[in-house]
Amino acid sequence: MTKFYRYLFTRSELRGVLILSFGVIAIRVLAYAIIPVAENLPLGNPVSASLDSSGQVRKKPRLIEINSADSLALDELPGIGLVFAKRIIKYREMLGGYAYPAQLKEVYGMDTGRLAGFIKLIRIDTLHLRKLDLNKATFKELLAHPYLDYDQVKAIVRFRDKKGRLNSTGELWAAGVLADSLWKGLSHYLTVVADSSFKQDKILVK
Repeated sequence: MTKFYRYLFTRSELRGVLILSFGVIAIRVLAYAIIPVAENLPLGNPVSASLDSSGQVRKKPRLIEINSADSLALDELPGIGLVFAKRIIKYREMLGGYAYPAQLKEVYGMDTGRLAGFIKLIRIDTLHLRKLDLNKATFKELLAHPYLDYDQVKAIVRFRDKKGRLNSTGELWAAGVLADSLWKGLSHYLTVVADSSFKQDKILVK
């Protein structure tokens, strides 16, 4: 066999071929050893991931915007399965959106411990809030809000009919139509939209 190679290569060429072959083999062995480690590393910005005590890669959790998240996104929160996710969305629709985190305790079945488990993983964008125009909302629309009962809605409508038009939401509290205890929660969901046609009528009357 050695004599056969002598007809193809010189001694120095044969040495070079052997060294090159061993080099290729060594590179492939190293590649197979490195690739599995690389596959476990997070993609993107390395700052978004860290290692836990066992050496496993732990991704930094993303904050979930509670007023726009669907049930699948909410299901990612610890302690929140699909059942609670649907309850959160259902109550969100009734409210018109969440204005502050503590309102999540009003969701049926939600307790302080469960809320504490995910409260740091959510954020609230109040631009998503759906508000009721006090000058246009019907009795039925006002009554559908969970913070208002029949007698309170009746008082609002009666005050609105008597005054003609509200210029600010604060008038309901200033006139004693609603209790001060309702201000913190309810004030986020009431508004008075400027009506240009109404202003024009007043100018024409003058």
